[in-house]
Amino acid sequence: MARTNVFISSVNEDGLKPLRRSAFRELTNLGHEPLMWEENLGPWPAGVDPVTKCLEAVGACDIYLLFIGSKAGTYDKVAQRTVTHMEFIKAYEQGKTILVFGDVEIKATFFGTVKPIIEEYVDRYIVKKALFPSPLHIINTISSHSNIALNVDPYVWYFLYDMTMRKVYIDDLSLGVPIDWRSFFSDLLRRGSLLLPLEASIEQSSSRLEQFDEVFELLGELIPELQINGLKDNESFLTLIMNRFSGGIIEQSYGQYMSEKVGYYEECSGATLYFCNGKELRMSTKVGDASGPPSYMLDNQSSYAVLTYHMGNNEEQVYFKEAKKTFYYCIRMGEYVLTLHFPSDPSWDYRKFIHYKECANHAILSKNPLIIEFIKLFLGGIQP
Repeated sequence: MARTNVFISSVNEDGLKPLRRSAFRELTNLGHEPLMWEENLGPWPAGVDPVTKCLEAVGACDIYLLFIGSKAGTYDKVAQRTVTHMEFIKAYEQGKTILVFGDVEIKATFFGTVKPIIEEYVDRYIVKKALFPSPLHIINTISSHSNIALNVDPYVWYFLYDMTMRKVYIDDLSLGVPIDWRSFFSDLLRRGSLLLPLEASIEQSSSRLEQFDEVFELLGELIPELQINGLKDNESFLTLIMNRFSGGIIEQSYGQYMSEKVGYYEECSGATLYFCNGKELRMSTKVGDASGPPSYMLDNQSSYAVLTYHMGNNEEQVYFKEAKKTFYYCIRMGEYVLTLHFPSDPSWDYRKFIHYKECANHAILSKNPLIIEFIKLFLGGIQP
């Protein structure tokens, strides 16, 4: 049987150390390769970032084994996550087999008391601010409740909540009660190839996109000097724009150490172009799957095009409609509002969009910056 790499993770907590050592010995005796800081992973020489090296080790493992107790561990202010949490996210994002064991008493308190408090707070926060609360907001809310155990670091509750949002199962862990790791892992390792190490067969390739800065700068100066009286063929113009936008990955960044793929969007499937005509936005043309009405009154607060128009000239925003599983990228330039439709992957709903709104905005707005600027130049110079 091929040797399996198992990353053993937990905070530096006295009650968890015997469990870590026991798991390490049993896995070694089974002929596999456990990775654990105090045994064979660290410490690294001075000048080597231990967080980066730990995350690299997680990326190289086949199974990620995590013990959860009462302590949170080292917190990184930029990532707004603990190091152990970032290890977990890295394993989840890369599709590793994840085994989590949580203290039974902490689990019972979380599911019986803490989780409902967090969910109620998150729902109220979303309704009030149309944003998902930050980890610190959630942690501070938990800390303010007197009926939650004070011997557990508040961050642990947020960590468990994040696991439940990702639908990761948490096994029971009774401190002081030994686990038969030989039987446990022997059973796991018989389940199939997903738990066996895969051969390193990923080929890395890189390509550099040369951006013609001088040419673009010149076009940016010349186009505003042109007098554009209109479009020769509105539909062809919009179709050309629509076909230039591909799909992409949406990622959550955790500071300097890592980012996590949280979803994706597909290539542009439709587009509309509206222009301001008095007290309304009137449609110039639409292509693809777009089905907008002929016009919107400027006081229509349900129209993404109207909302973007009121943001001001040279503004842009990404919206999401759960019923259609679609992102809407709206750009206002001059008297025109261009809307591009990007279907989302099936996992997106309004709650997820609120949670990762800034990530979605960044992914879509930053995908083709030069093309966007070029389109803006044209729209800004066209007379409706």
